[in-house]
Amino acid sequence: MKKIILAQVLTAKGKTEFSGLYDRHGNAVIVEVERDSNGVSLIVWQDEQKKQHFDCGISEEEIQRTCAMFDDCGDCPLKEYCESEVLKQN
Repeated sequence: MKKIILAQVLTAKGKTEFSGLYDRHGNAVIVEVERDSNGVSLIVWQDEQKKQHFDCGISEEEIQRTCAMFDDCGDCPLKEYCESEVLKQN
């Protein structure tokens, strides 16, 4: 994973957002820093708009059957679908 160092100085009340960042699971996140009369807040949330949802259009039984036909996940046509399911579970 590439490390990114960002610097931002808030000298007055206001907020700034950093996009193009990802959590440890590879999901896009937005980081917002806001300064008001109470202090500074740091908020990190998942960017749902950019999150991909895979739908292969077949039943769970068909997915299992297809999966069983391949010894190596690298050759399976459902590899991306399975990877997205694993990320959802974590």
